[in-house]
Amino acid sequence: MIRSFYSAVTGLAGNQTYTDVVANNLANINTVGFHRSRVDIETLISHLKRAGTPPTEALGGINVSQVGAGMSIGSISKVFTQGALQETGRPMDVAIDGDGFMIVDDGTRTRAFTRDGQLQMDVDGNLVQSVTGFKVMGYAPAGQTPAAAAGAADALATPDADAAAAETTPPPPELQALRIPVGDKQAVATTKLKVAGNLDVLTAAAGTTTSTVALFDSLGVQHNIALTFTRGTLPGSWTWQPTSTDKSVSSVTADAAAVEFDANGGLKTGGETVLTLRLNNGSAAQSVSLDFSGISQLAQPSAVSESEQDGMAQGMVTSMKFDSEGKLYALYSNGLSKEVGQLALANFVNPGGLLDVGQNNLRPWLNSGEQQLGRAGDENFGVVLPGNVEGSNVDLSTEFTQLILARRGFQANSRVVTTSDEMIQELLNMKR
Repeated sequence: MIRSFYSAVTGLAGNQTYTDVVANNLANINTVGFHRSRVDIETLISHLKRAGTPPTEALGGINVSQVGAGMSIGSISKVFTQGALQETGRPMDVAIDGDGFMIVDDGTRTRAFTRDGQLQMDVDGNLVQSVTGFKVMGYAPAGQTPAAAAGAADALATPDADAAAAETTPPPPELQALRIPVGDKQAVATTKLKVAGNLDVLTAAAGTTTSTVALFDSLGVQHNIALTFTRGTLPGSWTWQPTSTDKSVSSVTADAAAVEFDANGGLKTGGETVLTLRLNNGSAAQSVSLDFSGISQLAQPSAVSESEQDGMAQGMVTSMKFDSEGKLYALYSNGLSKEVGQLALANFVNPGGLLDVGQNNLRPWLNSGEQQLGRAGDENFGVVLPGNVEGSNVDLSTEFTQLILARRGFQANSRVVTTSDEMIQELLNMKR
């Protein structure tokens, strides 16, 4: 009877813990990036009543007889199934569709790992976790590897000529806090310019028509260049001359300054050339690839104009965006999109071994294994979905079922306590 008391007490305590786990799952049903926990129940030691015997020639074997001593919670483990993806419309929010964790730094170089993609930008442009302010870690853009990585590569070098010639494994990319360069100003110098339109075939020899095109230098300053086309004496032939009244333009020249058309008015020669500008406003000398392939010579009034060019005036950072590879772009008011970093992802051999430290964050622990760094889309890593977050993977029907089981288990064990108490009371009453 006393043993049944103890067994029932373990059942009460175990089912209470079971209920606690289910309650925590339900409490976090709307927590972004939350993964439900599962309770694994195990038996306690059983008391041996009879050891049993093996079979003999005369008799059959007898099974062992044991009385169990109750139950206990063997483990409480997280279930890392994918949560539902929820669109937020915020470009800073990200969800990981697949495996992997985002990496955040608490400022003491102690890193945590999370599936919570609710991100925001602080006043300095740092990308941070909304609930903690921890900085989000990533990689520098291609071609902008931190100097520390270069130093590590130098450390691998050896004075031995054969060893120097041998291929060495490059050091892993260094993590850094992702940051939007707020206040940054960027301009794009024109390198390509396309001109389109028509030169009137009825123009008399030595007749001219002028078109003005706009170019941007490396400082984002616009320069207007006049292209004057002059009809030649031969059929279909034209020459042209670039000029500028802009005081900051010292000179403007072209590698070739003639175009020729066929009998159908299509461009035959002179479709491409290079325009060279020398400037005195502090910007670099500029070479512009000039494309005349859009010009025709038909019996229509002359009208030639700039159709497209790749330069941009100065612009400031106005917003940001991620792509599916986790690359972070700063968006400028002039239309420029500039990569400023890439979101780093981490994975573990055993994610179930991570330690839950609250605030939607996990840390490596004794049985999780070391972090394995990667990028979105790599093997064993999911893809990044901008403008989304991953919801909790808690399922109401599953949790309510578990809650009923925990309640019934607790209720049944309480009945055992009551029954054992009545049996003891009956025993005590025997002396009357």
